[in-house]
Amino acid sequence: MRRGLAILAAGSATRAGVDKVLADLGGQPVLAWSIAAGQAAQCFDDIVVVAPKEKVAAFAKVAGGRARVVAGGDTRTASSWAALDALANADLIAIHDAARPFAPPSLYARCIDVAASDGSAVAGLPLADTVRRADEAGAATEELSREGLWSAQTPQTFRRDLLEQARAAAGDRTFSDDAAAVAAAGIAPKMVLGERRNLKITTLEDLAYARELVAKGLVGFPAMSVR
Repeated sequence: MRRGLAILAAGSATRAGVDKVLADLGGQPVLAWSIAAGQAAQCFDDIVVVAPKEKVAAFAKVAGGRARVVAGGDTRTASSWAALDALANADLIAIHDAARPFAPPSLYARCIDVAASDGSAVAGLPLADTVRRADEAGAATEELSREGLWSAQTPQTFRRDLLEQARAAAGDRTFSDDAAAVAAAGIAPKMVLGERRNLKITTLEDLAYARELVAKGLVGFPAMSVR
């Protein structure tokens, strides 16, 4: 069974104010962290980076031969389908947001193992905070039960046939993540316990926090282990 990793990096960086996946993080671009973690997991036969069309060359320079770089689409969902085509020989496909640089190699491996047996594996965390609904003025109107609620992360890993079913059912629709696309096709994805440190860099504040974690030695650049 061949296993592929798609690192999605084709999205807009407007909220961060900079190209977040090319931003420096401990002396390496953010994207390099995600590529290195995928390599260090030692469970993928192929790694592709899905880049904006106009930045394929710049991203290929970061990848440095460790991953293939292909052009993505105008939406996150379109970029996932581009990854599906690029990984044409993969039976299992893990899809990861490049803006999550601290996903540990063990999480990639765990998702691959679960997806191999159950068909899917979506990293996430059960909600621990109280959840309230509020109106447009910010007034709390309802407290929601958090039982059974998860905050989804990536990687999200699926058997190829499930992603193909999702693509066929999706048409021109777009989704917030791949689990949503699969669920819309009537397939219930399997949640897998993720990691607290697997944060997503969306804003400049997120980037500053990630840099602080690196500077304090709380996270380190992934390295290949000896097996």
